[in-house]
Amino acid sequence: MKKKVIATVLILANLMTLASCSQASSGNAPKSNKTAEAFSDDDEEEAEDDDKNDNKIAEDKIYSSVDKIATALAECDYEGFCELCTYTPYEIRSVMPVVEEVDDIDYSDQYMRKSPSEQLRCKNAIAATTTYEIDKSSFKSNLWAKECTVKVTFSYKDFSSVLDQRDKFLGSADFNMLLAEVEDTVDLDVTLEFTKDDDGHYLLANGLDLVDVYDYDLPDLEFMDNIFDTITDSYMTVLDYTPTTETYTDTNTFEFVIELDENASQYVWQYKYRVAEETSPEWTPLFTSEKIIDRYPTEIHLTYTQEENIPTGYYVFFIYDMQSGTIYGWEFDVVNTAETVPVDTVITGTVTETEETAETEAPEDET
Repeated sequence: MKKKVIATVLILANLMTLASCSQASSGNAPKSNKTAEAFSDDDEEEAEDDDKNDNKIAEDKIYSSVDKIATALAECDYEGFCELCTYTPYEIRSVMPVVEEVDDIDYSDQYMRKSPSEQLRCKNAIAATTTYEIDKSSFKSNLWAKECTVKVTFSYKDFSSVLDQRDKFLGSADFNMLLAEVEDTVDLDVTLEFTKDDDGHYLLANGLDLVDVYDYDLPDLEFMDNIFDTITDSYMTVLDYTPTTETYTDTNTFEFVIELDENASQYVWQYKYRVAEETSPEWTPLFTSEKIIDRYPTEIHLTYTQEENIPTGYYVFFIYDMQSGTIYGWEFDVVNTAETVPVDTVITGTVTETEETAETEAPEDET
Protein backbone atom coordinates (compact mmCIF):
# COMPACT_ATOMS: atom_id res chain seq x y z
CA MET A 1 0.00 0.00 0.00
CA LYS A 2 2.82 2.37 0.82
CA LYS A 3 4.42 1.65 -2.52
CA LYS A 4 1.29 2.74 -4.38
CA VAL A 5 1.08 5.99 -2.43
CA ILE A 6 4.71 6.78 -3.16
CA ALA A 7 4.21 5.93 -6.79
CA THR A 8 1.14 8.10 -6.97
CA VAL A 9 3.00 10.98 -5.36
CA LEU A 10 5.87 10.61 -7.81
CA ILE A 11 3.51 10.58 -10.74
CA LEU A 12 1.73 13.70 -9.50
CA ALA A 13 5.05 15.36 -8.88
CA ASN A 14 6.20 14.56 -12.40
CA LEU A 15 2.95 15.81 -13.84
CA MET A 16 3.23 19.07 -11.90
CA THR A 17 6.80 19.49 -13.03
CA LEU A 18 5.84 18.89 -16.64
CA ALA A 19 2.92 21.26 -16.37
CA SER A 20 5.11 23.88 -14.81
CA CYS A 21 7.73 23.52 -17.53
CA SER A 22 5.08 23.58 -20.23
CA GLN A 23 3.53 26.75 -18.80
CA ALA A 24 6.87 28.40 -18.47
CA SER A 25 7.87 27.63 -22.03
CA SER A 26 4.53 28.61 -23.49
CA GLY A 27 4.47 31.89 -21.52
CA ASN A 28 8.05 33.04 -22.06
CA ALA A 29 8.33 32.49 -25.82
CA PRO A 30 5.86 35.13 -26.92
CA LYS A 31 7.27 37.65 -24.47
CA SER A 32 10.79 37.05 -25.76
CA ASN A 33 9.76 37.54 -29.44
CA LYS A 34 7.97 40.82 -28.72
CA THR A 35 10.97 42.22 -26.82
CA ALA A 36 13.38 41.24 -29.59
CA GLU A 37 11.10 42.82 -32.17
CA ALA A 38 10.90 46.02 -30.17
CA PHE A 39 14.67 46.24 -29.82
CA SER A 40 15.09 45.44 -33.50
CA ASP A 41 12.82 48.36 -34.50
CA ASP A 42 14.76 50.75 -32.25
CA ASP A 43 18.06 49.63 -33.73
CA GLU A 44 16.77 50.14 -37.27
CA GLU A 45 15.45 53.62 -36.44
CA GLU A 46 18.73 54.58 -34.76
CA ALA A 47 20.72 53.22 -37.70
CA GLU A 48 18.51 55.12 -40.13
CA ASP A 49 18.89 58.29 -38.08
CA ASP A 50 22.65 57.79 -37.97
CA ASP A 51 22.73 57.38 -41.76
CA LYS A 52 20.72 60.55 -42.22
CA ASN A 53 22.96 62.46 -39.82
CA ASP A 54 26.08 61.13 -41.51
CA ASN A 55 24.74 62.12 -44.92
CA LYS A 56 23.75 65.60 -43.77
CA ILE A 57 27.14 66.19 -42.18
CA ALA A 58 28.86 64.80 -45.27
CA GLU A 59 26.81 67.03 -47.58
CA ASP A 60 27.62 70.17 -45.62
CA LYS A 61 31.32 69.34 -45.52
CA ILE A 62 31.47 68.44 -49.19
CA TYR A 63 29.64 71.60 -50.27
CA SER A 64 32.16 73.56 -48.23
CA SER A 65 34.98 71.64 -49.93
CA VAL A 66 33.54 72.40 -53.38
CA ASP A 67 33.54 76.10 -52.54
CA LYS A 68 37.19 75.91 -51.47
CA ILE A 69 38.08 73.96 -54.63
CA ALA A 70 36.40 76.54 -56.89
CA THR A 71 38.13 79.36 -55.04
CA ALA A 72 41.53 77.70 -55.46
CA LEU A 73 40.86 77.22 -59.17
CA ALA A 74 39.77 80.83 -59.64
CA GLU A 75 42.74 82.20 -57.71
CA CYS A 76 45.15 79.75 -59.40
CA ASP A 77 46.23 78.63 -55.94
CA TYR A 78 47.92 75.34 -56.72
CA GLU A 79 49.11 74.61 -53.20
CA GLY A 80 45.67 75.34 -51.80
CA PHE A 81 44.11 73.03 -54.39
CA CYS A 82 46.51 70.21 -53.54
CA GLU A 83 45.55 70.42 -49.87
CA LEU A 84 41.98 69.55 -50.87
CA CYS A 85 42.97 66.42 -52.84
CA THR A 86 43.86 62.86 -51.86
CA TYR A 87 46.98 63.03 -54.06
CA THR A 88 49.08 65.66 -55.84
CA PRO A 89 47.55 66.41 -59.26
CA TYR A 90 50.68 67.50 -61.12
CA GLU A 91 48.85 67.83 -64.44
CA ILE A 92 46.74 70.63 -62.96
CA ARG A 93 49.87 72.66 -62.27
CA SER A 94 50.97 72.36 -65.90
CA VAL A 95 47.79 74.06 -67.15
CA MET A 96 46.98 76.39 -64.23
CA PRO A 97 47.88 79.98 -65.29
CA VAL A 98 49.80 80.92 -62.17
CA VAL A 99 51.24 84.44 -62.35
CA GLU A 100 54.39 84.72 -60.32
CA GLU A 101 55.52 88.28 -59.72
CA VAL A 102 59.25 88.69 -60.30
CA ASP A 103 60.99 91.83 -59.11
CA ASP A 104 64.00 91.64 -61.42
CA ILE A 105 62.19 91.59 -64.80
CA ASP A 106 63.89 93.77 -67.41
CA TYR A 107 61.00 96.12 -68.18
CA SER A 108 63.14 98.14 -70.57
CA ASP A 109 62.61 95.41 -73.14
CA GLN A 110 58.96 95.83 -74.08
CA TYR A 111 58.79 92.63 -76.11
CA MET A 112 60.39 90.61 -73.36
CA ARG A 113 57.88 92.06 -70.91
CA LYS A 114 54.85 91.46 -73.09
CA SER A 115 55.66 87.89 -74.08
CA PRO A 116 54.85 85.55 -72.53
CA SER A 117 53.86 87.25 -69.26
CA GLU A 118 50.98 89.29 -70.70
CA GLN A 119 49.58 86.19 -72.41
CA LEU A 120 49.73 84.35 -69.09
CA ARG A 121 48.07 87.26 -67.31
CA CYS A 122 45.19 87.11 -69.77
CA LYS A 123 44.68 83.42 -69.01
CA ASN A 124 44.85 84.25 -65.33
CA ALA A 125 42.13 86.85 -65.87
CA ILE A 126 39.92 84.18 -67.47
CA ALA A 127 40.53 81.84 -64.54
CA ALA A 128 39.51 84.58 -62.12
CA THR A 129 35.98 84.48 -63.61
CA THR A 130 35.50 80.84 -62.55
CA THR A 131 32.21 80.13 -60.75
CA TYR A 132 30.41 76.92 -59.79
CA GLU A 133 26.94 75.51 -59.21
CA ILE A 134 26.22 72.33 -57.21
CA ASP A 135 23.48 69.92 -58.26
CA LYS A 136 22.43 68.94 -54.74
CA SER A 137 19.98 66.35 -56.04
CA SER A 138 22.95 64.39 -57.43
CA PHE A 139 24.60 63.86 -54.03
CA LYS A 140 25.30 60.19 -53.28
CA SER A 141 27.13 58.43 -50.47
CA ASN A 142 27.91 54.90 -49.34
CA LEU A 143 27.63 53.37 -45.86
CA TRP A 144 28.58 55.88 -43.14
CA ALA A 145 29.30 58.40 -45.92
CA LYS A 146 32.89 57.27 -46.30
CA GLU A 147 32.75 57.97 -50.02
CA CYS A 148 30.52 60.55 -51.69
CA THR A 149 29.92 62.02 -55.11
CA VAL A 150 28.20 65.17 -56.34
CA LYS A 151 27.76 66.82 -59.71
CA VAL A 152 29.17 70.35 -60.08
CA THR A 153 29.06 72.74 -63.03
CA PHE A 154 32.13 74.97 -63.33
CA SER A 155 31.89 78.04 -65.55
CA TYR A 156 34.21 80.75 -66.86
CA LYS A 157 33.53 83.73 -69.10
CA ASP A 158 33.52 83.10 -72.82
CA PHE A 159 36.44 85.22 -74.01
CA SER A 160 35.84 84.63 -77.74
CA SER A 161 33.88 87.89 -78.04
CA VAL A 162 36.86 89.76 -76.56
CA LEU A 163 39.11 88.50 -79.33
CA ASP A 164 36.71 89.93 -81.91
CA GLN A 165 37.13 93.46 -80.52
CA ARG A 166 40.87 93.89 -80.86
CA ASP A 167 43.68 93.28 -83.29
CA LYS A 168 46.12 94.31 -80.58
CA PHE A 169 45.68 94.73 -76.84
CA LEU A 170 47.22 97.35 -74.62
CA GLY A 171 48.00 94.63 -72.12
CA SER A 172 46.30 92.14 -69.84
CA ALA A 173 44.44 94.96 -68.10
CA ASP A 174 42.89 95.95 -71.43
CA PHE A 175 41.91 92.32 -72.04
CA ASN A 176 40.54 91.99 -68.51
CA MET A 177 38.45 95.15 -68.85
CA LEU A 178 36.73 93.79 -71.96
CA LEU A 179 36.32 90.38 -70.35
CA ALA A 180 34.46 91.97 -67.43
CA GLU A 181 31.72 93.06 -69.84
CA VAL A 182 31.12 89.52 -71.14
CA GLU A 183 28.02 87.70 -69.91
CA ASP A 184 28.23 84.39 -71.81
CA THR A 185 30.06 81.51 -70.16
CA VAL A 186 31.72 78.23 -71.02
CA ASP A 187 30.35 75.47 -68.77
CA LEU A 188 31.93 72.18 -67.69
CA ASP A 189 29.99 69.45 -65.83
CA VAL A 190 32.11 67.29 -63.53
CA THR A 191 31.12 64.61 -61.02
CA LEU A 192 33.42 65.14 -58.06
CA GLU A 193 34.40 62.16 -55.94
CA PHE A 194 35.25 62.59 -52.27
CA THR A 195 36.83 60.30 -49.70
CA LYS A 196 36.64 60.80 -45.95
CA ASP A 197 40.02 60.73 -44.23
CA ASP A 198 40.82 59.72 -40.66
CA ASP A 199 40.29 63.28 -39.44
CA GLY A 200 36.80 63.47 -40.90
CA HIS A 201 37.79 65.71 -43.81
CA TYR A 202 36.45 65.04 -47.29
CA LEU A 203 39.20 65.12 -49.89
CA LEU A 204 38.82 65.21 -53.65
CA ALA A 205 39.72 61.84 -55.16
CA ASN A 206 39.54 62.80 -58.84
CA GLY A 207 41.30 66.15 -59.01
CA LEU A 208 42.65 65.45 -62.51
CA ASP A 209 39.11 65.56 -63.86
CA LEU A 210 39.26 69.32 -63.34
CA VAL A 211 42.12 69.83 -65.77
CA ASP A 212 39.62 70.92 -68.43
CA VAL A 213 38.63 73.91 -66.31
CA TYR A 214 41.77 75.54 -67.74
CA ASP A 215 41.28 74.32 -71.30
CA TYR A 216 41.41 77.81 -72.80
CA ASP A 217 41.77 77.81 -76.55
CA LEU A 218 43.43 81.20 -76.40
CA PRO A 219 45.53 82.11 -79.46
CA ASP A 220 48.76 84.06 -79.18
CA LEU A 221 47.65 87.62 -78.54
CA GLU A 222 49.35 90.70 -79.96
CA PHE A 223 50.11 93.63 -77.69
CA MET A 224 50.98 97.24 -78.40
CA ASP A 225 54.17 98.63 -76.89
CA ASN A 226 52.10 101.47 -75.44
CA ILE A 227 49.07 103.62 -76.18
CA PHE A 228 51.28 106.38 -77.59
CA ASP A 229 51.61 104.39 -80.82
CA THR A 230 48.22 105.82 -81.78
CA ILE A 231 49.36 109.48 -81.49
CA THR A 232 49.51 111.36 -84.79
CA ASP A 233 50.31 114.86 -83.50
CA SER A 234 50.62 116.87 -80.29
CA TYR A 235 51.11 120.52 -79.44
CA MET A 236 50.71 123.20 -76.79
CA THR A 237 48.05 125.83 -77.30
CA VAL A 238 46.00 128.82 -75.92
CA LEU A 239 46.24 132.47 -76.98
CA ASP A 240 49.42 133.22 -75.05
CA TYR A 241 51.48 130.50 -76.77
CA THR A 242 53.86 131.11 -79.69
CA PRO A 243 54.46 127.83 -81.57
CA THR A 244 57.52 129.03 -83.48
CA THR A 245 59.45 129.73 -80.29
CA GLU A 246 57.54 127.22 -78.15
CA THR A 247 56.99 129.93 -75.57
CA TYR A 248 54.13 131.07 -73.35
CA THR A 249 54.04 134.76 -72.47
CA ASP A 250 52.23 136.11 -69.43
CA THR A 251 49.96 133.13 -68.99
CA ASN A 252 48.37 131.28 -66.11
CA THR A 253 47.26 128.33 -68.25
CA PHE A 254 48.91 125.48 -70.18
CA GLU A 255 46.90 123.36 -72.60
CA PHE A 256 48.28 120.17 -74.13
CA VAL A 257 46.46 118.69 -77.14
CA ILE A 258 47.06 115.13 -78.37
CA GLU A 259 45.62 114.04 -81.71
CA LEU A 260 45.00 110.32 -82.23
CA ASP A 261 44.49 107.97 -85.13
CA GLU A 262 41.36 105.87 -85.71
CA ASN A 263 42.79 102.94 -83.73
CA ALA A 264 42.91 104.94 -80.51
CA SER A 265 39.14 104.92 -80.22
CA GLN A 266 39.24 101.15 -79.71
CA TYR A 267 40.96 101.46 -76.36
CA VAL A 268 40.41 102.70 -72.86
CA TRP A 269 43.26 104.98 -71.87
CA GLN A 270 44.45 104.95 -68.28
CA TYR A 271 46.92 107.67 -67.46
CA LYS A 272 48.02 110.52 -65.21
CA TYR A 273 49.47 113.83 -66.31
CA ARG A 274 51.97 116.14 -64.66
CA VAL A 275 53.26 119.68 -65.03
CA ALA A 276 56.78 120.34 -63.78
CA GLU A 277 59.41 123.09 -63.84
CA GLU A 278 63.05 122.52 -64.60
CA THR A 279 65.06 123.12 -61.47
CA SER A 280 68.35 121.83 -60.16
CA PRO A 281 69.08 119.08 -59.44
CA GLU A 282 65.62 117.70 -60.29
CA TRP A 283 62.41 118.86 -61.90
CA THR A 284 59.90 120.40 -59.48
CA PRO A 285 56.32 119.09 -59.94
CA LEU A 286 53.65 121.79 -59.97
CA PHE A 287 50.71 119.46 -60.41
CA THR A 288 50.02 115.71 -60.75
CA SER A 289 46.55 114.50 -61.67
CA GLU A 290 44.64 111.57 -60.25
CA LYS A 291 44.28 108.46 -62.40
CA ILE A 292 42.21 109.26 -65.48
CA ILE A 293 40.19 106.64 -67.36
CA ASP A 294 39.39 107.91 -70.84
CA ARG A 295 37.17 105.53 -72.79
CA TYR A 296 37.70 105.32 -76.54
CA PRO A 297 39.08 108.85 -77.10
CA THR A 298 39.53 110.45 -80.52
CA GLU A 299 41.49 113.41 -79.10
CA ILE A 300 42.83 114.38 -75.69
CA HIS A 301 42.90 117.89 -74.17
CA LEU A 302 44.80 118.38 -70.92
CA THR A 303 44.79 121.71 -69.08
CA TYR A 304 46.71 123.15 -66.17
CA THR A 305 45.79 126.58 -64.76
CA GLN A 306 46.49 128.67 -61.68
CA GLU A 307 45.32 132.06 -60.35
CA GLU A 308 48.51 134.06 -60.95
CA ASN A 309 50.66 134.13 -64.03
CA ILE A 310 53.20 131.36 -64.16
CA PRO A 311 56.79 132.47 -63.38
CA THR A 312 59.46 132.62 -66.06
CA GLY A 313 61.13 129.27 -66.54
CA TYR A 314 61.42 126.06 -68.52
CA TYR A 315 58.51 123.64 -68.12
CA VAL A 316 57.30 120.23 -69.20
CA PHE A 317 53.77 118.89 -69.62
CA PHE A 318 53.56 115.10 -69.97
CA ILE A 319 51.21 112.16 -69.56
CA TYR A 320 52.13 108.82 -68.01
CA ASP A 321 50.71 105.64 -69.57
CA MET A 322 49.82 103.38 -66.65
CA GLN A 323 49.66 100.31 -68.88
CA SER A 324 53.23 100.40 -70.17
CA GLY A 325 54.88 102.74 -67.68
CA THR A 326 56.05 105.14 -70.40
CA ILE A 327 55.67 108.91 -70.69
CA TYR A 328 54.94 111.32 -73.53
CA GLY A 329 55.17 115.09 -73.27
CA TRP A 330 56.16 118.53 -74.42
CA GLU A 331 58.80 120.95 -73.17
CA PHE A 332 58.47 124.74 -73.53
CA ASP A 333 59.49 128.14 -72.16
CA VAL A 334 57.47 130.62 -70.11
CA VAL A 335 58.16 134.36 -70.00
CA ASN A 336 56.54 136.46 -67.31
CA THR A 337 57.23 140.08 -68.32
CA ALA A 338 56.20 141.41 -64.93
CA GLU A 339 59.27 139.84 -63.35
CA THR A 340 61.69 139.86 -66.29
CA VAL A 341 64.39 142.48 -66.94
CA PRO A 342 64.06 143.95 -70.48
CA VAL A 343 66.14 142.05 -72.98
CA ASP A 344 68.07 145.16 -74.16
CA THR A 345 69.23 146.16 -70.67
CA VAL A 346 72.81 145.69 -69.48
CA ILE A 347 73.49 145.81 -65.76
CA THR A 348 76.99 146.70 -64.65
CA GLY A 349 77.66 147.26 -60.97
CA THR A 350 75.29 149.95 -59.71
CA VAL A 351 75.03 151.81 -63.03
CA THR A 352 72.29 150.91 -65.46
CA GLU A 353 72.48 151.98 -69.07
CA THR A 354 70.83 150.88 -72.26
CA GLU A 355 72.80 149.24 -75.07
CA GLU A 356 72.03 152.28 -77.26
CA THR A 357 73.55 154.73 -74.73
CA ALA A 358 76.57 152.54 -74.26
CA GLU A 359 77.25 152.51 -77.97
CA THR A 360 76.71 156.25 -78.63
CA GLU A 361 78.29 157.73 -75.54
CA ALA A 362 81.92 157.12 -74.83
CA PRO A 363 83.12 157.10 -71.28
CA GLU A 364 84.57 160.37 -69.99
CA ASP A 365 88.30 160.81 -70.18
CA GLU A 366 89.55 160.61 -66.64
CA THR A 367 92.65 162.60 -67.53
